[in-house]
Amino acid sequence: MSDILLKVEDVSHAVGVAASTIRKYSFLIEKQGYTFSRSNQGALMFDKDEVSIFKEIIQIKKQKNMTLEKAVQRALSNMSDMVDIADISRGPYDDMSGMSGMSDVQDMSKAIAAMQAQMKAVLDQNEKVLLQNQELIRKVERLEDTSSLEKEKIENRDKLLLDAMKEIKETKKVIATSLEENRKALQKKWWEFWR
Repeated sequence: MSDILLKVEDVSHAVGVAASTIRKYSFLIEKQGYTFSRSNQGALMFDKDEVSIFKEIIQIKKQKNMTLEKAVQRALSNMSDMVDIADISRGPYDDMSGMSGMSDVQDMSKAIAAMQAQMKAVLDQNEKVLLQNQELIRKVERLEDTSSLEKEKIENRDKLLLDAMKEIKETKKVIATSLEENRKALQKKWWEFWR
């Protein structure tokens, strides 16, 4: 980063777009994890390298079927590639101290080791979540089987209940008919019994 910082209006004049467009692009860039400098009042401030990001976004966006989000991602990717190349070409012993390059390598190794440990922890956590998901799937399948058996039992019970109700109804008809015949028989005169 250079020492000279520009305001949004200065950048908009430099790249030839409205200040609101610069703010919009800045918002999208910061959504990707990049952070711009800010004044004491909280206004966005940009250095010359960041101005080149805006110029590159505008150029990339002109390509066919290119969305603004994709253009922002590509410009940031290009910028990070350039930074990586600059770091590699500089080499570990190019600065004045000679040994600070080695210190940087050691720091980088520690950072890589820490990242690997974090990645292993994340992978372990993912494996635990996967096992929990598999167990949940098995429980859901068992519940579905149990639910299916319960439904079948209820259907069988309902069928038996309906059959029992039909039998009771038939029995009531037979009893009613028998009672009616008995009533008619009782109403006959005593001398008609032998008929």
